Amino acid sequence: MSKIERDTYTRSLEDELEWKLIDQLHGAVSQLSGFCFETKKFCITTLFAVLAFITKFTNDKLDSSLFITVAIITVVFWFLDSTSYFYQVKLRGRMQEAQKKLIENNKEQPPPTPDETPEYIAPSRVDAPLIKRVMTAGINNSMWIYAFLLIINTICWELYRHGNLS
Repeated sequence: MSKIERDTYTRSLEDELEWKLIDQLHGAVSQLSGFCFETKKFCITTLFAVLAFITKFTNDKLDSSLFITVAIITVVFWFLDSTSYFYQVKLRGRMQEAQKKLIENNKEQPPPTPDETPEYIAPSRVDAPLIKRVMTAGINNSMWIYAFLLIINTICWELYRHGNLS
């Protein structure tokens, strides 16, 4: 079947609603993705501002409160970022469902080629048990910055506690 014949497909009201849903979910996923990036930037900015503030209150001397503050701020931002990531996965799964419904409702049309039906997310990521999805949201490639911050903070804190950092 030629591309011209395929383009003559007429959308039903239900199809239009599904396409609208996919568009809206895509917009929400894009906003969440931007939020994740901004969260990382804001975490670093907040750390510098708070550390400068606390340093002035401790008369420019190191104190355990600095290390505790870094750990707390990092964990809070990690939680925010992980929550956003978790909902991105849920929304992409819903987009995939809407796409499957569109294909199912239009069986009389020739099936789309793999290039014409993007996979918004792997089904294994959406169908995994809740605990696995929560763990994946918190521990993935985009969250390494938080682990890195906590590792550096822990090393510096240990050096401080043993008198090697003052």
